[in-house]
Amino acid sequence: MRHVEAERKFSLSRTVEMFFSILLLVPFVASLLFGRLVQSIGYFVYVFADRFIDIYERIVRQELSDGLRKLLKLHLVLHSFFGHFLRFYDLVPLWDKALHFFGSFIIACTFCFVLSQDSKYWSALGERLSRFVSFLLANFAGVLWEISEFIADKLFSLNAQRGLDDTMFDLIFNIFGSYFAIRFAEKLFRERKV
Repeated sequence: MRHVEAERKFSLSRTVEMFFSILLLVPFVASLLFGRLVQSIGYFVYVFADRFIDIYERIVRQELSDGLRKLLKLHLVLHSFFGHFLRFYDLVPLWDKALHFFGSFIIACTFCFVLSQDSKYWSALGERLSRFVSFLLANFAGVLWEISEFIADKLFSLNAQRGLDDTMFDLIFNIFGSYFAIRFAEKLFRERKV
């Protein structure tokens, strides 16, 4: 009975992940068909990021939790398929800010999970240190994202950064997202001890 239930959960989990992967492929294929090379490159980055989760697990020999994998993939779908392809960034007020918060939250949670466990290349950090480093790395990822938007705007005459206020609010939402993630991780660590 448990075996059948576990198999059903695994099947549903794989179906959800496959659905997310298909949603990431749709904009990539559509942009190729319409001859939008610059957009195709951007969408390819999302498709690669989706596959990178599996690549990471194989290289580092560290398995991410099922929930964390889905949240990472969901963030990619919200950004690529909904945000850019369906134009939610233009149509839904605060979509960008919500994704900066959510993205930093997920990235900080991922780093916290990754750094608090042994892998092929490192030993687990302590709880406090893993939370602190996760906060810093998530915000560093946000800064790198803003730099990549700046470069894309300059090279391809895009308008990803809509002025200094937009960029600064993006970074502020990154800080809030990663802060709440480390608070969440602190609670999980505390519950694990009990």
